[in-house]
Amino acid sequence: MTPLRRQPVWTSPEPPAQSSHQPRRGKPRRPARRAPRPVLYGIRLLILGTGIAAITGTVLSSRSPQEAARNEPTTASDTVSSTAHSGVASSTTLTQPLPLAEELVALETDLVALESMTPGLTQSVFFYDLDTGNYIDLNGTAAVSAASTLKVPVLVAFLQAIDAGTIRLDQAVTLREDLVAGGSGELQTQAIGEQYTALEIATEMIVNSDNTATNMVIDLLGGVDTLNQQFQAWGLESTVMRNLLPDLDGTNTTSATDLVRIMALVDQGDLLGPRSRDRFFSIMQRTYNRTLIPDGLADESALAYNKTGDIGTALADIALVDVANGNRYILGVLVDRPFNDGRASELIRRISGRVHEEMSQPVSPTGSGSSSEQTPDSTSETPAVPDDAAVPTSEDATPEDDAAEPYAEPGAPISNPELPPG
Repeated sequence: MTPLRRQPVWTSPEPPAQSSHQPRRGKPRRPARRAPRPVLYGIRLLILGTGIAAITGTVLSSRSPQEAARNEPTTASDTVSSTAHSGVASSTTLTQPLPLAEELVALETDLVALESMTPGLTQSVFFYDLDTGNYIDLNGTAAVSAASTLKVPVLVAFLQAIDAGTIRLDQAVTLREDLVAGGSGELQTQAIGEQYTALEIATEMIVNSDNTATNMVIDLLGGVDTLNQQFQAWGLESTVMRNLLPDLDGTNTTSATDLVRIMALVDQGDLLGPRSRDRFFSIMQRTYNRTLIPDGLADESALAYNKTGDIGTALADIALVDVANGNRYILGVLVDRPFNDGRASELIRRISGRVHEEMSQPVSPTGSGSSSEQTPDSTSETPAVPDDAAVPTSEDATPEDDAAEPYAEPGAPISNPELPPG
């Protein structure tokens, strides 16, 4: 008899076909260890997916808010939320006042004298030297009727929307009957339903001071309330739009300080990208009405970028002036007047002339003029100067020069106290 062999507890029963003389293996069969492989594959896929998700999240979190916003649908009514902070400066920077240096008291005194010679007119003046920060403030923060000077911040809002991508320059804008306005401009005579590009109506708004074009731009940007929110985001405290144009009652307000501020923010690159900034000044240089600040300069070498405003009770102009001597300044003048009083235009011209006289003084060269220093013992020949030779100064002006320039002496009365109608 063959004794029965005890079956090991850790092995599977051997198949009946196997003979008893085959050697017994001391470890489990290989198929039993391969069973968990699907689980391992699942774990590996889970780890790989987690890694990919982490990398993707890191990339997405590094995207700028503007880049992420491009993938979201926008409409014209979203202009403020999309563009209020689209400029170079942050919202905190935009609400800060302009950095002011020295107040030009002597020049202010001359401007007060000009106003005293025109009883019944009240001036609001703010002047700002873009290079030094020197300034003049004569009732500059007072909220007064804006008239068409309000179109300047509207243009800035339009170009900022272009930068943000919420509006295109070639976007079609339709002339609607509810947007047609009287007063200045030619679009009011065009057929209802006519279409124009956004750039065309924005340009007409400034160059020809077209009131209908202005209303079309306001509507394109989301309306009056939307723009007022944007003006406040720029730190314009007195600039409030209450009605569409022409606003002959003067309900829309601004201040000389606000107008100078918006021009300075654009010039310094705080509101617009470089391309829109260039377009802004290109449009402002082509305005048809240049009879106020630009005309008062009496200087063909100076470049002036201006926008006037004119209703019965108010006359205004805002201008950035680039002087041939390298100086660059902004002047805002708003005048409250008796209805259509023509003296207001002459007052603005004289204010402009007095300020420009101060800013266009000849500039003396500075520095050695060469890379090598000249010593007192230098043997280089220099032309001899007679001892009795006079050095030209401003005090050597001829009587004819003084007569041609009524502002030769600060504070001196103007030769003609009766200002002619504008």
